[in-house]
Amino acid sequence: MALDPDLDWQLLKRAARDGSALEQLFVRNRDYVYRLAWGFCGSPDMAEDAVQEVFLRLGGAGLRWRVAARFRTWLYRVTLNVCRELRRKAARGREAPHGSTRATVGDAGLVTELQQALDTLPDRQREVVVLRFLQGRSTAETARVMGLRQGTVKAHLHRATNALRDLLGDDGAAARPTSTTSGTQRR
Repeated sequence: MALDPDLDWQLLKRAARDGSALEQLFVRNRDYVYRLAWGFCGSPDMAEDAVQEVFLRLGGAGLRWRVAARFRTWLYRVTLNVCRELRRKAARGREAPHGSTRATVGDAGLVTELQQALDTLPDRQREVVVLRFLQGRSTAETARVMGLRQGTVKAHLHRATNALRDLLGDDGAAARPTSTTSGTQRR
């Protein structure tokens, strides 16, 4: 289903007074917000909390928005701000740093390990990684969405991948994708 950004803006305009408009907006954008929130927050539970908070804000009065921006770019920023608030609240309530134990069960273990490594990155680096690799956006799209220059995005991405490589080890697929050399695939 191709999304019509003008329809999203129209639904948002009606959302404060019409619950069905908010519901339509939710159905159209929930998965997008959840994927962003999971990448930014690091846990499915916190991502669900973020989704709820984002759509509560969209339905509330007084939310500032401009139709001049692309809807998904604006929604990214709302989601990012909500996730930052949730992470700050969680950090204040945390007694011991999480991530001290490593999961050892198949793919779930790898996902847990990757998420713990992402949690150690500074916010901007984590955000670039989420948009670039988890959302599959180009460097140009990532720069536009974050309001940064492409060179800045590339610098954050370089620092983040180096940090992740150090944390996850430089020994396998989790640390870097398979590359090709002289036409043969390295495994």
